[in-house]
Parts: sequence; C-alpha cells; structure tokens
Amino acid sequence: MATAKTQTTKTGNTVEATGDVKFALPDAKRGLYSAVGAADYAVAQLRAIPRYQGAVVEALRSQVADLQKLPQNLRAQLNDLQGKVNETYGEFADRGEKLVSGIRKDPATQAAVEQTKTAKSQVKAARTSVKKAAAGTGAATEAAGDKIG
Repeated sequence: MATAKTQTTKTGNTVEATGDVKFALPDAKRGLYSAVGAADYAVAQLRAIPRYQGAVVEALRSQVADLQKLPQNLRAQLNDLQGKVNETYGEFADRGEKLVSGIRKDPATQAAVEQTKTAKSQVKAARTSVKKAAAGTGAATEAAGDKIG
C-alpha cells in the first residue's frame, strides 16, 4: 500500500512543496518487471514478422471465412480472457525480472553503479564543505559588520 507525506512552505510570493511517497517495493518491482517483459516480448514478435508473413496472410483469409461464426465463439472467449490476462501478466513479469537480473549482473552495469555511489559520496562531501563555508562567511560578515557599525 502506498503512503504519501507532503509539506509546503510559503515565503513571500513563493510556495515550496516537498513530499515523500512510500510504497511496497515488491509491488513496484512486479509492475516494472511486467513492463520490461512486455517490451522484450514485443521486440521478439517484431523480429519474427518476416518469417511468418505468409502464414499471417493465410490466417487472415481463414479468419474472414470464420467471421460468421464469431458471435457464437465470443462468449466463450470472454470467459477465458481474465485467466489469460493474469497468466500473461505473470509471464511478462517473470520475463522482465530475468532480463533485469541479467542487466544487473552485467559488468558494465555494476561499474556504472559503483561510479554512481562514488559520485554520490563526492556530492555529499561537497555539500558539507559548502555548508561549512557558508557558516564561516556568515560569521565573518557579522564580525565585519560589528567593526564597521
């Protein structure tokens, strides 16, 4: 279940809003894996088009002949649809999870993750230095103001 917390601050004519959203990580992962799996499946199907072009044309001819039988078969197909949707969703999620797992194990991906961690720590150190410098500047400004004023 997702939860959200927001905070707003008004300064003059400016309103600043910040927020945190928390959700169950397995739920988010499953949806993302399903999307990745569906995209991978779509690419595989597009790659297969040249091999099945003749079969598709013949299947279309057959489907035109079967069009008159469609109303009778429609009710049965609708009854089976929900189960197929759930099954396909699960297959896409599994497929996506395998693909993401392979990408995570890739040495280039692991190197990028390490570089990101290093950059994050450098940014954190720079932030601390800037805060200290700003505090020192404030104290120096006050001291100069006391001498002048």
